[in-house]
Amino acid sequence: MKEDLSRELFTKPLRHGKTVQSKWGSIPHDSLIGKSARDIVTSSTGRCFQVHVPTLEDYVTLTPRLVTPVYPADANLIVSLLDLHVVPYQSASDERPLEILEAGTGHGSLTLHLARAISGANPMPPTESLEDSEIAQEEVSNDQSPSGLESRTNELATKSLVSMETGSSIALASQKWKASRRAVIHTVDISATYSQHAEGIVRGFRQGMYAANVDFHVGNVSEWIDEQFNIRNVDGLEVPRKPFLCHVILDLPGSHHQLAQVASALHTDGMLIVFNPSLTQIIDCVTSIIAKEVPLWLDKVVELGTGMTGGREWDVRTVKPRALLKAERRRKEAESASGSFIEALEDRSDDVEKSATLGQEQSQAISRSGTGWEMVCRPKAGERVVGGGFLGVWRKMADRGRTDRSEN
Repeated sequence: MKEDLSRELFTKPLRHGKTVQSKWGSIPHDSLIGKSARDIVTSSTGRCFQVHVPTLEDYVTLTPRLVTPVYPADANLIVSLLDLHVVPYQSASDERPLEILEAGTGHGSLTLHLARAISGANPMPPTESLEDSEIAQEEVSNDQSPSGLESRTNELATKSLVSMETGSSIALASQKWKASRRAVIHTVDISATYSQHAEGIVRGFRQGMYAANVDFHVGNVSEWIDEQFNIRNVDGLEVPRKPFLCHVILDLPGSHHQLAQVASALHTDGMLIVFNPSLTQIIDCVTSIIAKEVPLWLDKVVELGTGMTGGREWDVRTVKPRALLKAERRRKEAESASGSFIEALEDRSDDVEKSATLGQEQSQAISRSGTGWEMVCRPKAGERVVGGGFLGVWRKMADRGRTDRSEN
């Protein structure tokens, strides 16, 4: 509900006899039940409110949180970068399922956006009581203190487990339906508290309409991938691990430590998106990929921020300074020429004098790098604007051969 289109109240599921309490007065649920969007209701103090059905943006922004969510503008951009085109569900399909891994569930905002994007690929889930999703929405809309949220998400998890155990037929139907899914979001978080809260957020949106498209997991992402490899190796044979993920999104600290394991589970041409608050963390990923020869190719780096529609693209490359390349070329020529290396250098005294004229800053940069690689990081155009983070976008390469990226 909105008052003067500027003040918003996010209600719990509407029930007879309940009341919405606010500093602008109370509103009985009975006065809201049966109303249509844009209808006007009046609070006990005479304030007028307009009824609205919360959008996904409203829901993500107004629900209580334990961590900062991926805001809708950024979540929409990430989903857009994945370029998802799901095919309507067909019972018999030879195509591999669309499996997307999100590491760092957090608030569940990006999880919801991803689940909505793939929902058309799956059949309708088994009919269930709406009680669980209503409880979920009520729980995440109640006490907003960290201790209250933790307590209520734990209660929600307990109630969910109890409801799953109420009937074996429901469990079997659910398992059969999950096996028939053509698209699924795997979301992993190291914190059980955050994962449970995010599951409540996802289940609370419009009676859990996208919740069945998501599988929640708690633990380390590399360990989860190892576990999945073992589960999917049904024959128990020591064969090369088969990739099973179409896309991966990493939103966690130390992402560069997970890249090799993640790449091993990613299909060729699959997309890896790393979401980090600083550019230096993206650079850590770039250097780690080169050092470990991970078969990932950097497609783009995008800065997120207010007023940046579609983000701002950055030029992030690993290069060798032209002067260093020339020096290496002269050294190789000298070593291959007749006579000793010292004689060859003496014959090229003029070149040596020229190479000594390198700027002090560039010389120091070269001496700091053991391999000679230096980083180029700059906006594509204009001046840098402080934004909400950076996205590094990579594609899985077909082979593990390392491509020469030196530039003259």
